[in-house]
Amino acid sequence: MIVRLEEPRDREAALAVERSAFESAEEAEIVRAVRDEPGSFALVAAEEGVVVGHVQMSRAWIGGTDVVALGPIGVQPERQRMGIGSALIRAALEEARRLGCPAVILLGNPDLYHRFGFEPASAYGLRNPFAGVMPDGFVIREEDFMLAPLDERVGSLRGPVRWHEVFGQPSSPIG
Repeated sequence: MIVRLEEPRDREAALAVERSAFESAEEAEIVRAVRDEPGSFALVAAEEGVVVGHVQMSRAWIGGTDVVALGPIGVQPERQRMGIGSALIRAALEEARRLGCPAVILLGNPDLYHRFGFEPASAYGLRNPFAGVMPDGFVIREEDFMLAPLDERVGSLRGPVRWHEVFGQPSSPIG
């Protein structure tokens, strides 16, 4: 398996992976909306030239500082639980570090992401702008907002946390 930056020839296959992994079009539409935005990048996992995994990174902000947000991340269902998602996350963090990002943020299960260096964002004085009950009844907890520090600037990050508008963030972010 090879993990590398997404290339133009991978784009449709990456969308297919996201649709397959989530059994919906929502994540693929998020990828389509953010992939060409400044500050966004994506990686794919390929086996024998076939894309089997994809992670999208998009520009986000903490106060006036650019960071990147991880997600969505998808792996073909028959290839899940084989380390592909882990490899994508590690490579995405390394690429964000190489690009000079001070931190990567995400909403996710703390039990899953802690092993990759993600910490509760609340440890940095940041609040989850999505915390609460969603219109569909899904609950997003404060502790689901996590941050992976990539350099020493992470300690000075302050202010409202904002994702790309496609994520449907509440209109008045909490700082």
